[in-house]
Amino acid sequence: MKVNSVLLLRVSSTVDKEVDHPQFFDPPYPLKFLQARLGQYPDVKVHFLDCWVGPMSVPTLLEYTEGIRPDLVVVSTSSFDVDVADEYVAALKARKDAPWVVGIGQGFYVNGHRAKEFPVRYDAILLGEPEQEFFHLFDRISFNGSAAADWRTHYRECHAQGRRFVVEDPDSLPWPSYTPEELAAYRSIYPVQLPRRVVWGFLTATRGCPHECVYCSEIMRVSTGKRLRSRSAAKVADEMESLARQGVTVCSFQDDSFSANPKSVKELCTELVARKSTMPWMARIRVDEVSYELMALMKKAGCVTLGIGVEAASERILRDMQKQKKPQLWLQLCRQVFRWTRELGIGTNAYYVIGNPTETREEMEQTIRLALELDSDSIQVHFYTPYPGSAAWEKHKDRLAGCDPTKMFHYSKPDWSLAEPTPDELVRIRSRFYRRYLFRPGFAFRHLRRYGAFYWHNPDIFRSLLGIRKIL
Repeated sequence: MKVNSVLLLRVSSTVDKEVDHPQFFDPPYPLKFLQARLGQYPDVKVHFLDCWVGPMSVPTLLEYTEGIRPDLVVVSTSSFDVDVADEYVAALKARKDAPWVVGIGQGFYVNGHRAKEFPVRYDAILLGEPEQEFFHLFDRISFNGSAAADWRTHYRECHAQGRRFVVEDPDSLPWPSYTPEELAAYRSIYPVQLPRRVVWGFLTATRGCPHECVYCSEIMRVSTGKRLRSRSAAKVADEMESLARQGVTVCSFQDDSFSANPKSVKELCTELVARKSTMPWMARIRVDEVSYELMALMKKAGCVTLGIGVEAASERILRDMQKQKKPQLWLQLCRQVFRWTRELGIGTNAYYVIGNPTETREEMEQTIRLALELDSDSIQVHFYTPYPGSAAWEKHKDRLAGCDPTKMFHYSKPDWSLAEPTPDELVRIRSRFYRRYLFRPGFAFRHLRRYGAFYWHNPDIFRSLLGIRKIL
């Protein structure tokens, strides 16, 4: 069966859309890579539909699918959306002349006990990074179609065994392109020190993360596995230039840990400096992976903002998180790195977690005091969420037996608490955390002095951030 038409679809639910905390939506990276590569097939018509940008109900999705009649549908789902994907695919497969359906995304990690049900609905499920393996599957469908059941058997066995596919050569992937509507929708909500209207572009420089944080789960990861696979500096710089030609004015690196390979970061920054790049960019780093010299080079290469996971102030909690083997050193490094960012003029967004297992109210108070001391430009306060697949989930799953993993979200009020305070108390503590941080004397003045021009040119971002008042 020759595949003439493909629908690439990211479904959406309301679980992560109805929380009070401000959020941003980034692109469905694997689908965008598939779209770019399929665009090289002259005889294949590609339809791309992201329901995070334009929400559609399942009946509307079925009507849309009937109208375009694809031969193959690739459904990407997050942990919040897997039930929506299942409903859509079950109804789709019940129709006459149903297309082949391939499932990708973190949603297929959520409910291990449903693993046997998935293949009933899906012809194949690709766990991990599907961007390269998909085209082996695509060729088998195109050349063999329904006449060869072996490809379906093969991929069902891969799924049953929990096999994760990985992209061994990230440089081989084509660069995604975006429509103006997508560029308007995929955006960060945290400010950058740029006095103009900004358009965000998203990309990654590395795949994999070597660290052992107990709360980390594939459900929230961008890439798969611990082994680092870095792109060449030239290829990353080329993609940044490609995004600039599409209208992007600031790039956001979404690597699980951008700084995990300091050598690659240095090479990229050196490449950008050599090209005289004017593209500003932001990234997430760990404080134990950077030096002052590296950060100074990052600044010279265009870095304007860094997201930094501080997490907690209690050495006991940091030890339990396995954030760093010597927690006291972690806190020392945090103080040092935030001092460096101020000296270099790099903006900061700090991440904190409350509600950690056995965490006391006093330990949460220590974290609030640490945040006030570090004085980042903005903060995000998450509730501790042991997503399935994390070491924390395995350790505490008996206590979480009544929890629905598809409803877990680190911004939503938890239905349970592994800490000393109750869930209701955790909500109040988070509110107090933000109030004490945002309502400090002088904070608003300093913040607006740095970012007032940005908000003037990007009032939609300012309005999004004002959503924080709902949880204050």
